Amino acid sequence: MGKQGTFEQPVGIALNEEAGQVYVVDTRNHNVQVLDMEGNVVKTIGQRGTMDGEFNFPTNIDVGKDGTVYVMDSFNFRVQVFDKDGAFLKKFGGVGTGFGMFSKPKGIALDSEGHIYVVDAAFNNVQIFDQEGRLLLPFGEMGNKPGLFWLPAGMDIDNDNNIYIADQYNRRINVYKFLGSGDSTTPQQ
Repeated sequence: MGKQGTFEQPVGIALNEEAGQVYVVDTRNHNVQVLDMEGNVVKTIGQRGTMDGEFNFPTNIDVGKDGTVYVMDSFNFRVQVFDKDGAFLKKFGGVGTGFGMFSKPKGIALDSEGHIYVVDAAFNNVQIFDQEGRLLLPFGEMGNKPGLFWLPAGMDIDNDNNIYIADQYNRRINVYKFLGSGDSTTPQQ
């Protein structure tokens, strides 16, 4: 898909089937190219920079159920959020070692309830954020035992809320299950 020479270094991809669009993160061009299903470039989001809507070596991308686009802007140490037309909405994160901050952010994915998961290779963890960019839960640490990571590189979440994390140096895929927040108004038996 895409014509030869369209990309400098494509590294992340997401599909919006409803809109018939493919989003390709081109890390060296510091942008996201939006293609139709025939591989034609429809539009380009971003350019190199640090301002809202600009990127510095973006790496991964995911698209929410409503068409909202989430881009891991890795060397700006943030997540940028765009509407389905590519207009900048918001950002969160920043460089640092505290909770909600990033050092080597790589993968990004959304669960069925819209929580945003970010894999950070330097912290060997995953941080989960709400739609406002507030940290809900970090999990993971460095190690080679089950549930631990060593330079995690990417992730995806399927329609059944199974969370797949590429655990690069442990040479494995860690799998977790998001159980959902459930309906607290209906008692479960």
